[in-house]
This record gives sequence, C-alpha cells and structure tokens, in this order.
Amino acid sequence: MSDFAQVRKCYNCGTLLQSDNPNEKGYVKKEILDNPLLNFVFCDECFEKEKFHARPNEPELDDEYYSLVMDAKNNQSLIVYVINLFSFEASFNSKLNSLIKNNKILVVANKRDLLPNDLKDETIEEYVAHRFRAVDLHVDKVMVTSESNDEVNREIIETIQEMRQGHNTYVIGPKYSGKTSLINAFLRVYHNLSKGMIMTKNYKNTKVRVMMIPLDDDTYMYDTPGISNDNSLLAKLDASTIDLYLSSRGCEKKGVLLSKNQAICLGGYAMIELVSSEKDLNNLSLYFRPNKITYKKIAPRHKNSVDEIFFELIAKGALTPALKAMNSLKDMTVYEIYVDETNQRDIGILGFGWFSFVAHKQVFRIYVPHNVSVYTSRPKIVDKRLR
Repeated sequence: MSDFAQVRKCYNCGTLLQSDNPNEKGYVKKEILDNPLLNFVFCDECFEKEKFHARPNEPELDDEYYSLVMDAKNNQSLIVYVINLFSFEASFNSKLNSLIKNNKILVVANKRDLLPNDLKDETIEEYVAHRFRAVDLHVDKVMVTSESNDEVNREIIETIQEMRQGHNTYVIGPKYSGKTSLINAFLRVYHNLSKGMIMTKNYKNTKVRVMMIPLDDDTYMYDTPGISNDNSLLAKLDASTIDLYLSSRGCEKKGVLLSKNQAICLGGYAMIELVSSEKDLNNLSLYFRPNKITYKKIAPRHKNSVDEIFFELIAKGALTPALKAMNSLKDMTVYEIYVDETNQRDIGILGFGWFSFVAHKQVFRIYVPHNVSVYTSRPKIVDKRLR
C-alpha cells in the first residue's frame, strides 16, 4: 500500500515547506509543519517579514487632500479633529499627522453615547489624549460629546472661536465620526457677521469639495470630506448591514472564558483565537457592535482548524451578521499579537469594537476581513475585576 501526503506550501510566498535545513528556502520547525490543525503556515523567512500583517494598514488619502492640509499647516490654522470614540485608534494617517503636528489641535471625541454611562468624561479625555500622543500628535484640548448633546456642542463652538485666534479653522476626521452633526450644531447658533456667504465648492486648485463658513471678513471654517475608512470594518459592510450597524445604540458587554486553542466568533465578521497562554482567560470582556451579534466559542476538532469551522458556520447561517464577500481564509487578514504584561489590555478591530483581558504571555490571532486594521492599547474601560 502506498501512503500519500499533501506537500505543504508557505501561505505567503508559496515556497514548498521543509523542516530539514534552516538555511534553505521554505524552512519551518518540524512541530509546526507536522501539526494538521494549522491550516496555513508561514516559512520562517516570511513569518519574520510579515508577522501576520503586524503593521496595520493606514487609511489612504489622496494628494489633493494633502494640499488642503498643507495650507492649514502653512497658515497656522486651528485643526478640529473629530473622532468616533467607539473605534478610532487605528484610523490615523502618519503623513497627515506629520503635517498638522505643529498646529493647534482641538479633538472632538464624538459618539459618547456609545460608551457606558458610568465611564467618566475626564477618563475618556485622558485616554484620547494618550492615543494621540502614541501617534506623535500632542493635542491642545479634548472635548467629549455626542450628536444630541447641544449644550456641549455649544461649548465646543465657543472653544473653537477662542482657540483659533483669528486664523482659519479646518474640521477633519474619519467618515462616520460625526463631523456633519458638529457642523450642523455650529450652524444652529451661527451668526454671520461677515460680508461673505456660506458656500460649498472645490477647495482652491483641487477637486476636494468643502463647505466654507465665514468666521469674519478674512477667515473661514472649512468642513472637509471624511478621511477614508478603507482600513475599517465599516468599509466592508453592504447597505443592509451598515444600516444594522449604525442603528445599533452602543454595545453590550459580553464576558466569556477562553482556553488555549479555542476561538470566539464575532458574528460572521471576525474571530479571536487564543493560540497560547499560561492559563485560561477567565474574564474576556467583549465590546462589539451591533448588539445583536452572534458570539460562538469553538475549538479545533479532528482535522478541522478553527478557521475551517468558522467558515462552515457562516455557510450554515449560524453566525450573524456576516459579510457576503468572505468565503475563505484568503478573504481575511490574520494578525498575530503577543502580549507580555501583567495588567489589563485592549485589542480592537477598527470600526467594530474591542475586547479587554489581563495580559500575561498570551498569543492571540485576530481574523478580520481583508485589510481591516487591528490595534492594541491600554484599556478604554478599566475593570477592577480584571486586575
């Protein structure tokens, strides 16, 4: 009788894998190569190079938008940076940040109503300022609001007038951050004391459409287009699922226990796998939208890896909501994250939410739709039970 075995290839470069010679192409450790539960394997060279997409994608911006921002930089304009509090940590563009780092920056942290009520605004402000510092942006002030909070929105407008000191103001921020609601709040109390008119037109020498609101005879507030969120889960949703997402108010905290080699499916959108850990995670706190998402814990069985089980469940309609364009591992980006700390940490998926846990020598794999960014940070919500 003859025995047949499938020759395995590197998931990234396609080189035939081998475990005999570390100096030859396609080398990988024997225990990894012989593990039937690993549905995809990187050769050592690709693993070091790719690290499972260890560097998250940044949102793209075109050259004409940079031209607009260059004007803001050169004219010492006030930057009003609007963010979606629920998910903004991986929405930064490094080139944009480098252009505005010396401007005055007011951060408007929007969507406050999506976070728990018992979380203090001062804590949120400090967390947001910390995340901006992490991407080399030192902001002058952070103000927390929601679309329906007219009182705070009026305070924001007064702050803008104080901070701009006679200069132009540029309102920037990702799509779905709530820039439009802020501009509408401004217009509700706006009194035009200039000779100019509110206009929507192409910004000078570009095709970028902006709303120009006169602040006096010489300066304007420019409402700019939303920064691309092509590295966010929101960019992957079709019309029906984005309506479900946007109509979902906040998120419900979900606690789960996760053991080594187990995974938790986050609907048909994403999956968290605990690859290794010194002990079980007794209280993994999940904060994801929409609230009606299906959570399902799975483990490898026989020759089926967790990613194969994940797609089987999607095909059966057992995970909702789900993305129509995601049918195999080739449609996903996989991040591998190693944490070696003894305090609470967050790992998040841009546009979707995050989970909290006590970090201590764990390795996670985060499966997300292709090119969606993942981040890790100190906790957004400190949970004493996780200490």
